Amino acid sequence: MNSLDEKIIEKYLSGECSEAEMAQIVEWMKASEDNRKEWLKLRMVPVKSNLIHFSGAEHLTRSYQELRKVRNDRERLEREITRRVIWKVMRYAASILLLIGLSFVSYRYVTPREHPKMAVVAVSGNEAVRKIVLDDSTCVYLSAGSRIEYPERFAKNERKVSVEGKVYFEVATDLKCPFYVKTDSYTVKVLGTSFEVNAYKFAQISDVTLVEGKVEIFDRDMASMCTLQPGQLFEIDKLSNQFTLQQVNADMYASWHEGKLEFDGLTFAEIVKILERHYNVRFFMDEGIAKDIRLVGSLKFQKDIHQMMRAIELVVPISYQVQTNPVVYIQPKN
Repeated sequence: MNSLDEKIIEKYLSGECSEAEMAQIVEWMKASEDNRKEWLKLRMVPVKSNLIHFSGAEHLTRSYQELRKVRNDRERLEREITRRVIWKVMRYAASILLLIGLSFVSYRYVTPREHPKMAVVAVSGNEAVRKIVLDDSTCVYLSAGSRIEYPERFAKNERKVSVEGKVYFEVATDLKCPFYVKTDSYTVKVLGTSFEVNAYKFAQISDVTLVEGKVEIFDRDMASMCTLQPGQLFEIDKLSNQFTLQQVNADMYASWHEGKLEFDGLTFAEIVKILERHYNVRFFMDEGIAKDIRLVGSLKFQKDIHQMMRAIELVVPISYQVQTNPVVYIQPKN
């Protein structure tokens, strides 16, 4: 039962309620705790004179209606207060979320990010091979006249360095963090391998020799050019941007990082090419030079091309002249 008939209430308060009507009142009170509480209030009906008057059906009806009105007004007031509280909480929450969002945007796009601290290592022209170890345990060997720039700490998702000159890498393997070597004309991407980069800034020819592993080479726009397999040499003409791939004895080409020149079966022409790359010079050989003769041996790399050519004279019957640019002329020894 949701409500009690007002006439039954009037009869009860005036003492004229029948047994059947009394039974309805009892059943209504038992229906819920709220009904019981309301019934107790009805028995203490407030009137404007603050007196309880149980006589007069009209007065009782008006008092009951007034009580209902007071209760309804109170419920409306509670609902309004609740609505206003909820609205204020939502406004505060929205303001906090907006502030958090603006703070994130400010941090993400406005606040300047702290760039990693960079290190630069440059090897002078008369210096021996220098070895450095990077943050990820990658070993780098720099030849005379070479330079490398790298972050003191690598990022979590990639490792990037820039080089000039002739540099040999033994890259620490990290499949989730590729290693990039940037030159003035191309970029080498590796995951973990050993290779040499020969990229003197003012030389027309630049090359990459892969000893082991696998590397991919990209142009200046990061478009893939080719993928090298062990024993391959990538050579590019920086003026024409044309490149070639050659099969070479990579271990001998890269033996300079150990401070020596290995030539176990290399032709004299191949040895000259290694010297060109190591000392960044250009060789011109007379027609009488036996370019295809194969040599076996090992020479320690000297500080400069003059000392190296004097050592080669002891092995190969040649004479030489070092001129400016630098250029080396080789002639048969008389």
